Amino acid sequence: MNELHLLDILAARHGCFISDLNLSPILRRAALLDLCRMDENSYPLSQWRDTVRYLTGDERDFASVKEIKVFIKQDMEAEG
Repeated sequence: MNELHLLDILAARHGCFISDLNLSPILRRAALLDLCRMDENSYPLSQWRDTVRYLTGDERDFASVKEIKVFIKQDMEAEG
């Protein structure tokens, strides 16, 4: 397991602050796409939940990373 939080990793990948991932629609979408491509076992489920809740504002209680990835894909399709 990594010592950095998943949000820290996403912000570093995009060369921005964590808050920018939430404030910029382009960075938000890029971060969500990154999540879909990541190994499901690379971070604890709690970090996946925290990250998706932060990026989408959706507070649902996801049961698995697979469920989170399905939600992300549906969320992005709904946005267009």
